[in-house]
Amino acid sequence: MGREYDTAAFLAMAVFWGLNYPMLKIAFAYEPPLFVLLFRVIFALGGALVVFRKQLVFPKGRRENAVLFLISSFNITLFMGLWFIGEESVSAALSSILVYSYPLFNVLGSAIFLGDRPPGISIAGLILGFIGLIIISGSNFTSAYSAGIVLLLGSAVCWAAGTIIFKKYAKGMGVATVNVFQYVYALPVLLIVSLIFEGNAISSPGLPFLSVTAYIGILGTAIAYFIYLHLFRNYSVSSISSFFFAVPAISIVLSSLILSENLSMITYGGFAVISLGIFLSSRR
Repeated sequence: MGREYDTAAFLAMAVFWGLNYPMLKIAFAYEPPLFVLLFRVIFALGGALVVFRKQLVFPKGRRENAVLFLISSFNITLFMGLWFIGEESVSAALSSILVYSYPLFNVLGSAIFLGDRPPGISIAGLILGFIGLIIISGSNFTSAYSAGIVLLLGSAVCWAAGTIIFKKYAKGMGVATVNVFQYVYALPVLLIVSLIFEGNAISSPGLPFLSVTAYIGILGTAIAYFIYLHLFRNYSVSSISSFFFAVPAISIVLSSLILSENLSMITYGGFAVISLGIFLSSRR
Protein backbone atom coordinates (compact mmCIF):
# COMPACT_ATOMS: atom_id res chain seq x y z
CA MET A 1 0.00 0.00 0.00
CA GLY A 2 2.91 2.33 0.77
CA ARG A 3 4.32 2.10 -2.76
CA GLU A 4 0.91 2.70 -4.33
CA TYR A 5 0.38 5.75 -2.10
CA ASP A 6 3.81 7.13 -2.98
CA THR A 7 3.17 6.58 -6.69
CA ALA A 8 -0.12 8.50 -6.50
CA ALA A 9 1.57 11.24 -4.47
CA PHE A 10 4.37 11.53 -7.03
CA LEU A 11 1.87 11.87 -9.90
CA ALA A 12 0.01 14.63 -8.02
CA MET A 13 3.30 16.42 -7.35
CA ALA A 14 4.32 16.13 -11.01
CA VAL A 15 1.05 17.70 -12.19
CA PHE A 16 1.22 20.49 -9.59
CA TRP A 17 4.81 21.30 -10.55
CA GLY A 18 4.20 20.93 -14.28
CA LEU A 19 1.43 23.52 -14.12
CA ASN A 20 3.66 25.94 -12.18
CA TYR A 21 5.58 26.97 -15.30
CA PRO A 22 2.71 28.33 -17.43
CA MET A 23 1.09 29.78 -14.29
CA LEU A 24 4.28 31.74 -13.60
CA LYS A 25 4.08 33.31 -17.05
CA ILE A 26 0.56 34.48 -16.20
CA ALA A 27 1.75 35.91 -12.86
CA PHE A 28 4.62 37.77 -14.57
CA ALA A 29 2.03 39.72 -16.56
CA TYR A 30 1.03 41.39 -13.27
CA GLU A 31 4.16 41.65 -11.13
CA PRO A 32 7.98 41.27 -11.42
CA PRO A 33 9.53 37.84 -10.69
CA LEU A 34 10.90 38.33 -7.16
CA PHE A 35 7.61 39.81 -5.99
CA VAL A 36 5.82 36.80 -7.52
CA LEU A 37 8.21 34.56 -5.58
CA LEU A 38 7.55 36.50 -2.38
CA PHE A 39 3.82 35.83 -2.69
CA ARG A 40 4.47 32.21 -3.61
CA VAL A 41 6.35 31.77 -0.34
CA ILE A 42 3.70 33.66 1.66
CA PHE A 43 0.96 31.36 0.36
CA ALA A 44 3.21 28.31 0.74
CA LEU A 45 3.91 29.13 4.38
CA GLY A 46 0.24 29.78 5.13
CA GLY A 47 -0.86 26.59 3.37
CA ALA A 48 1.82 24.47 5.04
CA LEU A 49 0.94 25.79 8.51
CA VAL A 50 -2.74 24.94 7.98
CA VAL A 51 -2.22 21.49 6.48
CA PHE A 52 0.81 20.26 8.46
CA ARG A 53 0.46 22.09 11.78
CA LYS A 54 -0.13 18.87 13.76
CA GLN A 55 3.13 17.38 12.45
CA LEU A 56 5.20 20.49 13.06
CA VAL A 57 8.07 20.34 15.56
CA PHE A 58 10.04 23.49 16.28
CA PRO A 59 13.79 23.12 15.63
CA LYS A 60 16.06 22.90 18.65
CA GLY A 61 19.51 24.39 18.85
CA ARG A 62 21.81 26.19 16.47
CA ARG A 63 22.64 23.15 14.37
CA GLU A 64 19.05 22.38 13.39
CA ASN A 65 18.35 26.03 12.63
CA ALA A 66 21.56 26.31 10.60
CA VAL A 67 20.63 23.23 8.56
CA LEU A 68 17.12 24.58 7.94
CA PHE A 69 18.56 27.94 6.89
CA LEU A 70 20.88 26.20 4.41
CA ILE A 71 18.03 24.11 3.01
CA SER A 72 15.89 27.23 2.73
CA SER A 73 18.69 29.16 1.00
CA PHE A 74 19.25 26.51 -1.68
CA ASN A 75 15.73 25.02 -2.02
CA ILE A 76 13.80 28.28 -1.99
CA THR A 77 15.77 31.54 -2.14
CA LEU A 78 18.48 30.60 -4.67
CA PHE A 79 16.69 27.87 -6.62
CA MET A 80 13.39 29.69 -7.08
CA GLY A 81 14.97 33.14 -7.33
CA LEU A 82 17.21 32.11 -10.24
CA TRP A 83 14.36 30.13 -11.81
CA PHE A 84 11.86 32.99 -11.67
CA ILE A 85 14.28 35.59 -13.02
CA GLY A 86 15.41 33.16 -15.72
CA GLU A 87 11.89 32.24 -16.81
CA GLU A 88 11.01 35.89 -17.30
CA SER A 89 13.01 35.82 -20.56
CA VAL A 90 12.61 32.13 -21.49
CA SER A 91 9.50 30.20 -22.51
CA ALA A 92 7.72 28.20 -19.81
CA ALA A 93 8.29 24.88 -21.60
CA LEU A 94 12.03 25.46 -22.12
CA SER A 95 12.33 26.68 -18.52
CA SER A 96 10.85 23.43 -17.22
CA ILE A 97 13.27 21.34 -19.30
CA LEU A 98 16.32 23.25 -18.06
CA VAL A 99 15.22 23.28 -14.41
CA TYR A 100 14.49 19.56 -14.54
CA SER A 101 18.01 18.81 -15.62
CA TYR A 102 18.40 18.93 -11.83
CA PRO A 103 18.23 15.09 -11.42
CA LEU A 104 21.53 14.89 -13.31
CA PHE A 105 23.19 17.22 -10.80
CA ASN A 106 21.35 15.38 -8.02
CA VAL A 107 22.75 11.97 -8.97
CA LEU A 108 26.21 13.46 -9.47
CA GLY A 109 26.05 15.21 -6.10
CA SER A 110 24.82 12.10 -4.31
CA ALA A 111 27.82 10.19 -5.66
CA ILE A 112 30.22 12.86 -4.39
CA PHE A 113 28.63 13.83 -1.07
CA LEU A 114 26.40 10.90 -0.04
CA GLY A 115 28.67 8.05 -1.02
CA ASP A 116 26.43 6.61 -3.73
CA ARG A 117 28.46 4.50 -6.13
CA PRO A 118 26.86 4.70 -9.58
CA PRO A 119 27.49 1.77 -11.93
CA GLY A 120 28.76 2.24 -15.46
CA ILE A 121 25.28 2.64 -16.95
CA SER A 122 24.60 5.51 -14.55
CA ILE A 123 27.80 7.27 -15.57
CA ALA A 124 26.83 6.79 -19.22
CA GLY A 125 23.41 8.25 -18.41
CA LEU A 126 24.98 11.32 -16.79
CA ILE A 127 27.15 11.90 -19.87
CA LEU A 128 24.13 11.44 -22.15
CA GLY A 129 22.06 13.84 -20.05
CA PHE A 130 24.70 16.55 -20.21
CA ILE A 131 24.94 16.07 -23.97
CA GLY A 132 21.18 16.74 -24.09
CA LEU A 133 21.72 19.91 -22.05
CA ILE A 134 24.39 21.08 -24.49
CA ILE A 135 22.04 20.41 -27.44
CA ILE A 136 19.18 22.39 -25.88
CA SER A 137 21.31 25.22 -24.50
CA GLY A 138 23.30 25.57 -27.70
CA SER A 139 20.25 25.60 -29.98
CA ASN A 140 18.49 28.24 -27.84
CA PHE A 141 21.51 30.31 -26.82
CA THR A 142 20.46 33.55 -28.47
CA SER A 143 21.08 37.04 -27.13
CA ALA A 144 17.53 37.10 -25.76
CA TYR A 145 17.73 33.66 -24.09
CA SER A 146 21.39 33.39 -23.02
CA ALA A 147 21.11 34.95 -19.55
CA GLY A 148 17.88 33.09 -18.82
CA ILE A 149 19.40 29.74 -19.78
CA VAL A 150 22.40 30.30 -17.49
CA LEU A 151 20.13 31.30 -14.59
CA LEU A 152 17.85 28.30 -15.09
CA LEU A 153 20.78 25.87 -15.13
CA GLY A 154 22.10 27.59 -12.00
CA SER A 155 18.71 27.08 -10.36
CA ALA A 156 18.91 23.34 -11.12
CA VAL A 157 22.33 23.14 -9.44
CA CYS A 158 21.04 25.00 -6.36
CA TRP A 159 18.01 22.70 -6.08
CA ALA A 160 20.24 19.63 -6.27
CA ALA A 161 22.46 21.11 -3.55
CA GLY A 162 19.43 21.69 -1.32
CA THR A 163 18.34 18.08 -1.78
CA ILE A 164 21.80 16.77 -0.90
CA ILE A 165 21.89 18.93 2.24
CA PHE A 166 18.44 17.61 3.23
CA LYS A 167 19.50 13.99 2.73
CA LYS A 168 22.81 14.39 4.54
CA TYR A 169 22.04 16.70 7.47
CA ALA A 170 18.28 16.69 8.15
CA LYS A 171 17.81 13.01 8.97
CA GLY A 172 16.41 13.66 12.45
CA MET A 173 13.93 16.33 11.38
CA GLY A 174 10.35 15.70 10.34
CA VAL A 175 9.38 16.39 6.74
CA ALA A 176 6.66 18.85 7.83
CA THR A 177 9.18 20.77 9.94
CA VAL A 178 11.65 21.10 7.07
CA ASN A 179 8.85 22.03 4.67
CA VAL A 180 7.49 24.81 6.89
CA PHE A 181 10.76 26.29 8.09
CA GLN A 182 12.29 26.53 4.64
CA TYR A 183 9.54 29.10 3.94
CA VAL A 184 9.98 30.77 7.33
CA TYR A 185 13.66 31.44 6.68
CA ALA A 186 13.16 32.42 3.02
CA LEU A 187 10.38 34.94 3.65
CA PRO A 188 12.34 37.84 5.25
CA VAL A 189 15.20 37.41 2.76
CA LEU A 190 12.85 37.58 -0.22
CA LEU A 191 10.95 40.52 1.25
CA ILE A 192 14.13 42.57 1.55
CA VAL A 193 15.54 41.52 -1.83
CA SER A 194 12.28 42.13 -3.73
CA LEU A 195 11.88 45.59 -2.20
CA ILE A 196 15.50 46.53 -2.99
CA PHE A 197 15.54 45.34 -6.61
CA GLU A 198 11.88 45.59 -7.64
CA GLY A 199 10.35 48.15 -5.29
CA ASN A 200 9.68 50.65 -8.06
CA ALA A 201 8.05 48.06 -10.34
CA ILE A 202 5.59 46.63 -7.79
CA SER A 203 1.91 47.52 -8.13
CA SER A 204 -1.09 46.68 -5.96
CA PRO A 205 -1.71 42.95 -6.44
CA GLY A 206 -5.22 42.24 -7.71
CA LEU A 207 -7.44 39.17 -7.54
CA PRO A 208 -6.08 37.46 -10.72
CA PHE A 209 -2.51 37.74 -9.44
CA LEU A 210 -3.48 36.54 -5.96
CA SER A 211 -5.42 33.60 -7.40
CA VAL A 212 -2.48 32.46 -9.52
CA THR A 213 0.09 32.83 -6.75
CA ALA A 214 -2.27 31.11 -4.28
CA TYR A 215 -2.31 28.05 -6.55
CA ILE A 216 1.47 28.17 -7.07
CA GLY A 217 2.06 28.65 -3.34
CA ILE A 218 -0.37 26.15 -1.83
CA LEU A 219 -0.66 23.26 -4.29
CA GLY A 220 2.42 23.98 -6.38
CA THR A 221 4.72 24.51 -3.39
CA ALA A 222 3.46 23.61 0.11
CA ILE A 223 1.77 20.33 -0.87
CA ALA A 224 4.11 19.42 -3.73
CA TYR A 225 7.27 20.10 -1.69
CA PHE A 226 5.98 18.02 1.21
CA ILE A 227 5.50 15.09 -1.19
CA TYR A 228 8.96 15.71 -2.64
CA LEU A 229 10.68 15.73 0.76
CA HIS A 230 8.68 12.68 1.84
CA LEU A 231 9.85 10.74 -1.22
CA PHE A 232 13.49 11.71 -0.75
CA ARG A 233 13.28 10.84 2.94
CA ASN A 234 12.10 7.30 2.14
CA TYR A 235 13.97 6.53 -1.08
CA SER A 236 17.49 7.07 -2.35
CA VAL A 237 18.23 9.98 -4.66
CA SER A 238 19.00 7.69 -7.58
CA SER A 239 15.93 5.46 -7.15
CA ILE A 240 13.39 8.20 -7.92
CA SER A 241 15.37 10.79 -9.91
CA SER A 242 14.71 8.89 -13.13
CA PHE A 243 10.98 9.70 -12.94
CA PHE A 244 11.39 13.47 -12.75
CA PHE A 245 11.43 13.94 -16.50
CA ALA A 246 7.63 13.51 -16.19
CA VAL A 247 7.38 17.07 -14.84
CA PRO A 248 8.77 18.92 -17.89
CA ALA A 249 6.80 16.56 -20.15
CA ILE A 250 3.60 17.65 -18.38
CA SER A 251 4.74 21.27 -18.47
CA ILE A 252 5.37 21.16 -22.22
CA VAL A 253 1.82 19.91 -22.83
CA LEU A 254 0.23 22.44 -20.46
CA SER A 255 2.33 25.34 -21.77
CA SER A 256 1.19 24.47 -25.29
CA LEU A 257 -2.47 24.31 -24.23
CA ILE A 258 -2.48 27.39 -21.98
CA LEU A 259 0.12 29.66 -23.60
CA SER A 260 0.24 28.23 -27.15
CA GLU A 261 4.00 27.73 -26.80
CA ASN A 262 5.91 25.57 -29.26
CA LEU A 263 9.50 24.36 -29.11
CA SER A 264 11.88 23.56 -31.94
CA MET A 265 12.46 19.97 -33.01
CA ILE A 266 16.07 20.28 -31.82
CA THR A 267 14.83 21.21 -28.35
CA TYR A 268 12.42 18.27 -28.30
CA GLY A 269 15.27 16.01 -29.38
CA GLY A 270 17.51 17.39 -26.64
CA PHE A 271 14.75 16.83 -24.09
CA ALA A 272 14.48 13.19 -25.22
CA VAL A 273 18.26 12.79 -24.78
CA ILE A 274 18.13 14.37 -21.30
CA SER A 275 15.19 12.15 -20.29
CA LEU A 276 17.05 9.03 -21.40
CA GLY A 277 20.15 10.25 -19.59
CA ILE A 278 18.22 10.83 -16.36
CA PHE A 279 16.63 7.39 -16.65
CA LEU A 280 19.96 5.64 -17.20
CA SER A 281 21.85 7.68 -14.61
CA SER A 282 19.37 6.59 -11.92
CA ARG A 283 19.45 2.89 -12.73
CA ARG A 284 20.83 0.29 -10.32
